[in-house]
Order: sequence, then structure tokens, then C-alpha cells
Amino acid sequence: MASRVDQPTPWGAHSEVGRLRRAMVCRPGRAQLRMKSRQHGSISGDGVLWVERAEQEHAQLVATLRERGVEVLELHTLLAQALASPEARQWAIAQRLGRAAPGWSLQTELQAALADLPPDQLADILIGGLTRDELPWHPSANVLAYLEMSEYALAPLPESIWARDSSAWVHHGLALCPMAALDRRAETALAATVTRFHPRFAVAAFPLWLGEQPTPSGAATLDGSDVMPLGDGAVLMGLSQRTSPDAVLQLAQALFGGGAAKVVVAAQLPNSHAARPLDAWFTPCSREVVTYCPEAVDHMTCHEIRPAPQGAGVVLRTHPGKHLLDVLSEVLQVPTLNAIASGGEAQGARTSQWDAGNNLLALEPGVVLGFERNASTHRQLRQAGIDVIEIPGAELGRSGRGPHGLVCPLARDAVRYL
Repeated sequence: MASRVDQPTPWGAHSEVGRLRRAMVCRPGRAQLRMKSRQHGSISGDGVLWVERAEQEHAQLVATLRERGVEVLELHTLLAQALASPEARQWAIAQRLGRAAPGWSLQTELQAALADLPPDQLADILIGGLTRDELPWHPSANVLAYLEMSEYALAPLPESIWARDSSAWVHHGLALCPMAALDRRAETALAATVTRFHPRFAVAAFPLWLGEQPTPSGAATLDGSDVMPLGDGAVLMGLSQRTSPDAVLQLAQALFGGGAAKVVVAAQLPNSHAARPLDAWFTPCSREVVTYCPEAVDHMTCHEIRPAPQGAGVVLRTHPGKHLLDVLSEVLQVPTLNAIASGGEAQGARTSQWDAGNNLLALEPGVVLGFERNASTHRQLRQAGIDVIEIPGAELGRSGRGPHGLVCPLARDAVRYL
């Protein structure tokens, strides 16, 4: 009898709470060591990140995922492996330098110097940046003069640790996200390098719902942490300062055309909470249990998007005054969602800024990963029958985000609500 050959797990995120089988992360390190709190407040809300501790916490996150059977791929490693290809190296350098500090001499000299570096060193520089004291060549007088005005020959990407932001798998396809912050679009370029050139991705056949090139409308911006494939053909997207209506409509139409969604719910965050993505305020934990921050979610406006009859465009319907939880209950045909109100800002002011409680990562239905200092929310989740696995996150969680934003699902099982 022939021995059974295990089939590789296909790419694609078919839900938010189905079993997580493969994921991508980006470890902290060189880029975060260069972080200035005044420049990158969205990472560290109350000072400069303690990188050594953040590295330890991230290593614990990865170890816990692997203990639970998740295949974890790391961006630095994936990028270095992709850059072994000369075509990938040329493409990645051109994409990255297109977002570097302007200056013809600097661009030309950087491109020549980076082209000769070993793949692992090049990957580290593309993510971690390059200071004027680290230049791997003898720069011209023109470049030296320019670098008197700039600390970096190539700016670091400290927010790359939020691996979910730059790309989002929805059903069997991928969206490469045009980020609202121009200095973060280099993160998307590196994600595109991996998915375009890495051997494991290159041999896979999957559609690009949004590609690595700019979207047709310059106003279209998308953050992967605003995108949640719930299952049963329903996708939830956040409208925020990071994700624009144009991008939501473009992605919705691509999903409808590719058979990856039947309905998209666009949850419009109130202006006071729109600087952070949807997953900072709302997180599915099982088919019936979700966490949410009332101060944000109670004031959302929900829009329902469905394909138009005969496939001509979309039908857009707004639900004024209707709560997100009620809209989702109807869309998913779940009579009542068990919604656990997290600590949020009001409770955080009385207790601890860490106890926001959202941004949990589901490993399978009813099993979630969260930072240990979210004690109050975790107690409520356990009372609701959710298995909460706690990991340290004092440094990684300083921005008010958590494991959901740090982990980009690459392969996740579907779930059924009906």
C-alpha cells in the first residue's frame, strides 16, 4: 500500500476564529532600536520601546503559536530567502528606494551598494534602515553633504512589527494594502516582494484582490487590521483614518467578483477613535463571543455592501442608529452575540492602561491568545467559556494593540455560522 502524503495547507484566511494553521510575524529589532517616540507614537504611546524586552515577548508569542501547532513564518527570514533571486533583489531595492529620502546621488549610490550585499544583510537593512554611520560604501561629497541634513540614508520601518497591517488574506486571495501613511507603504512593498518572489508563494495560485501597484483612486487607502473575514461569505471592514471608503468598495467588488464574499459590512469608526484600526476596538473570539470597546463600537455607523443583481456594481445600504452587534447578528444569522465589553478608556483610567482587552488572536473557535495584563477582560471571557492563553506583552502592548495586530494569518480554516 502506498504511504499517505500529507498535502500542504493551502493559503488563505477563511474566517477570523477558525483554526489558525500558518501565520507571518515580524520580530522587533534593528528598526525599533531606532524608534523615536515623537516620530512613532503609534508604536509606543508613552515613551521609547524597551526593545530587548519586546524581543523576549515576541519570542514567547512565536513559541506559543508553534506549541499550538501553528506554522510561523518570520518576515526577515522570508525576505532574505526571496532576495536570493536577482530579480527579487532588483525589484525590492527599486521599490524600497522609491520611498527613501530624495536625492539622485543618494539613490544611485544606495542602489549600487545594496545590490552587492548578502540576502540576510540586505533584508535586515530594508526593514531596519541605514544610518549615515553604517554606509557600506564610501559616499560621494554630494551624498555626505545631504546626510548632514538627514540621520538616515534609508529610514527604518519600526511599525513593521504589526504584520497584519500591510497585507490581508481574505478567503483564498490576498490584498496588499496601500497604507494611509506614506512612510508605511514600504512595508507593503516588502510584503509584495515576499509574495511575488519567495518560492513558497510563487508556486501557489491565488488572486490578488488589491495588488502591489497603487490603486486606481489616489484616495484609496487600506490597513489590513481593518479587514476581518468572518466566515459564511461575510467580511467586516473598518472605516478609519487608515482605511478609506474607496478602498473598501474596491476590495468588496474584487471579493464579490472572485466569489470570496457575499456581503461586506463597513463599520465607520467615530472620529475620536479612528486613528487605530478596527481590531483595536472589536475582536471575534468564537462563533458567538466577541469583545468590543463600547466607547468606539457604540458610536459606529454601519454600511452593508452586497453585489448588485446581474453583477453590475454593488448595492450600498446604510443602517443609521443600528448597532454593529445587531448588524452582524443579522448578517451571520446568529440570534444573539455574546458581546463582552472590554476595559476601554473609561475603565482604563480607573485601573490600568493595559486592560483594553481587544486585539486578541483566535487560535481556533473559543481559544484565544492575549496579553496577560488584560486581566479583567480575560476573566469575563473565561466565564463565557473561552480558553484564554496569556503571554507577556508589557512592551509590545504599549500602543494599545496586541497579538491580533502582530500576527498575519496566512492559512486559517473556515467556520460555519448557519
